[in-house]
Amino acid sequence: MSTSSARGRLSAEDVVDAAVGILQDFGMGDLSMRRVASMLGVQASALYWHVPDKQTLLARVADRIVADVERACAARRVEDLAGRAEEAEAVLLRHRDGADVVLSALALGLGGLGLHRLLVDAAHTPEEGERALAALLGTAALRQQRNQAAALGLRLGPDVQARRTGAL
Repeated sequence: MSTSSARGRLSAEDVVDAAVGILQDFGMGDLSMRRVASMLGVQASALYWHVPDKQTLLARVADRIVADVERACAARRVEDLAGRAEEAEAVLLRHRDGADVVLSALALGLGGLGLHRLLVDAAHTPEEGERALAALLGTAALRQQRNQAAALGLRLGPDVQARRTGAL
């Protein structure tokens, strides 16, 4: 908890921390300003001092996730595109709906831009970096949705089931 929180003042970091917790526990579909406010024990209107809307909150959550990717790449000194994409996928998969959150923020140009830079900087051309980013986010989102469906006990088609078990 931040120093300002210890004194009873809400900070933007507190709001993002709560949003990340809700995302992890319940998923992006259940992340709302009201739920964040409830978790923090404040009225929803108190959040708007720190984030103007839900899209901005999601962008800040995306930036938090991308910061984890950047730290992982730096800690392992990963310089090549394939290695960076691999590290990014691992981090995205650790965050429930992580790929969807980052994809949404990038699509709106509000957040997640560090991931774009990380991949484009390692690519031979900007186009190669863009393709790698699209493939990474699409693959990670697909894997997350399939894993969540399986965890909920939803029936997966035989080809999906075979891919998940390594039979295909």
